[in-house]
Amino acid sequence: MAEYREWLPANRAGSLAGSFASDDIEDYYLTPYDLGYGRSVAFDHDFIGRAALERHAAGPVRTKVTLVWNPEDVAAIQRSMYEPGLPAKYLEFPKSRYGVYQVDRVLADGTDVGVSHDVGYITGEQVFVSLASVDAAHAQPGTEVVVLWGEEPNSRKPAVERHRQVEVRATVAPAPYSSFARENYRKD
Repeated sequence: MAEYREWLPANRAGSLAGSFASDDIEDYYLTPYDLGYGRSVAFDHDFIGRAALERHAAGPVRTKVTLVWNPEDVAAIQRSMYEPGLPAKYLEFPKSRYGVYQVDRVLADGTDVGVSHDVGYITGEQVFVSLASVDAAHAQPGTEVVVLWGEEPNSRKPAVERHRQVEVRATVAPAPYSSFARENYRKD
């Protein structure tokens, strides 16, 4: 992808945002397995990247899940906007996106176990959720994890306000979150 990245102007590639930070762009890449599309991968033909994908498929893979954010922690983020001191990173409703690629750390017992993307409120379900890709050991529905919300040190992006990072408790749930969608649209 080196030639493609050289050709693509930096301002067209999209901005990275969130608590996950790495100097290696490959750390942001997701595989079909990380996105829940592993069932669609077929190794019955040649294709670019096949060997790397076969190696990935043979090792531990992450699982796509929904993280249901703790309502008290979400309310505390909102409340911090009206209290003295540095507030938490602004949490916009219905979709909270301050970068093209939102990538936040997911922790269990202080250890990184995945990444959270696509944060938003589901009106019909009355929950604030994010899609995430987490290690299989933490993908069981009901598992408690923590999403690290906000950038640290604070972003140098002019459109991102000064804020403090906060931990948001979250509970692992299936993806898609809607039982109607899981039962009627997704066939494994």
